[in-house]
Amino acid sequence: MAEEHIYFGFVEKDLVIIPVGHITATLCPELKTELLALLGPDSGVGSMRFDFSACLYMDSTFLGLIVYLAKTARSLGIGQPIVHRADAQCESLFRTMGMTRMLEFSDEPCPAPAEKKELVAQEALSAGFLLDAHKELSMLSAENEERFRALTSALSSDPSLDE
Repeated sequence: MAEEHIYFGFVEKDLVIIPVGHITATLCPELKTELLALLGPDSGVGSMRFDFSACLYMDSTFLGLIVYLAKTARSLGIGQPIVHRADAQCESLFRTMGMTRMLEFSDEPCPAPAEKKELVAQEALSAGFLLDAHKELSMLSAENEERFRALTSALSSDPSLDE
């Protein structure tokens, strides 16, 4: 498995998220928890930026988390997250999933936080988290709903969701 890390920090009031390597579901639960703690209604966050200059690939769970974060930012009045320097493969994934209207794209370098927190992959991942991420993607389009139908159906029937 390719190495994967996510860093995040602030540049003034801008929350900067930096995915590095192949980003998969194992990084997403902790990232969601950490970012939601920073995005409270009184947080003063001015914008959310993603520096994709070192991201080689991202899976559908991470894409679903980005959709969730974009919706959260909008509900808090922060505006569209800005994606800096995404490569052609990542841009293609955003386009395929129908995410381009909820994100702003920039070829400019992303401001780099002086201090960053690093997240590394976890072993455990709940079916509920995977289901929520894929529901976010499925709501974007009929194509996504069909694309993830088997997965969301299987996850919905997981008995651990009832616990």
